[in-house]
Amino acid sequence: MNGKMEKWKVVSVVESILLVDGDAITRDAMKFILELNGYRVVEAHHGIEALQVLHEWGGDIQLALCSAELPDMTGPEWLGQLRFLGPEVPAILLSERDSLEVAEMTMNPFGGMPAKPPAPVKLLEKIRRALDEHFFSRCERATAA
Repeated sequence: MNGKMEKWKVVSVVESILLVDGDAITRDAMKFILELNGYRVVEAHHGIEALQVLHEWGGDIQLALCSAELPDMTGPEWLGQLRFLGPEVPAILLSERDSLEVAEMTMNPFGGMPAKPPAPVKLLEKIRRALDEHFFSRCERATAA
């Protein structure tokens, strides 16, 4: 191998997603899809547990994927708690209700999904868009400062 090429190392970045859903079957299906596509998945069964996980993991969670119907609170309530605590983690709410209704209810720029669990391609597209938009907005803020 060429000496110049040996200096380059392959860098692998694994993005971590916090998956919050009270339904084990739905959570397992989405976890399988996400891990199959290279994401590290951290699970929580309800809202309080999810907030604790975010506190423990700090900045190592890049996105939260949360059901709009949790056992201990609604998704919008959880999103409000998340924003109150201050983490700058983008969040996507998943709902069995109409996605526009959930987006309006939460003022969530990424909106909800029309079905839970969502179609894998649709879920992965929405996650990638949310992660990319969050990354580029952080870059813009950093250069503006």
